Amino acid sequence: MKLDDKDLHILSLLQKDGRAKYTQIARTLSKAMNQNIPDTTILFRIRKLQQAGVIKRFTVSIDQVMLGYSVSGVMFIEIGGHILRDITIEHTQKIRAELESRLNVILLALNETETGIFAVILGKRTTDIQEIFDKLKDNPDVVDAKLWFLKQPTKGDSLIGTGVPIIEKEETDDV
Repeated sequence: MKLDDKDLHILSLLQKDGRAKYTQIARTLSKAMNQNIPDTTILFRIRKLQQAGVIKRFTVSIDQVMLGYSVSGVMFIEIGGHILRDITIEHTQKIRAELESRLNVILLALNETETGIFAVILGKRTTDIQEIFDKLKDNPDVVDAKLWFLKQPTKGDSLIGTGVPIIEKEETDDV
């Protein structure tokens, strides 16, 4: 799907406020583009963006500190020391899957060689994150490990705000 200026403006406005009314988006977009854009256009475009997968979901950003998750850290671990690259990749995937299963790991990515793992982790205490790091660092497959604790993010806090689930099991039957 090719996005035009209207789509990009709509996405930008929804990023700022996912609950914005179609009429407000239409009003703001009309001013920005110096033309009259009806709210029905906004409705149809948002539906089209959802169907195309550009908009994956609407969510809420929660202040994780108010839920007790006041500590965040970035971890990098490099897997290696194996004779065959395929074995290293296999071990990397196993460790990645282990991290992926943890609720307090809110971002996970491999590096370009697919043997390094970056993780953003939330914790209620520094020790919550440190324990995960220490366990991984002691893994014989890990050849390098680094951990940085973050203080007062100035940008990207909305990423953290969609992080740790409030309840462990998703209850979809009542929604």
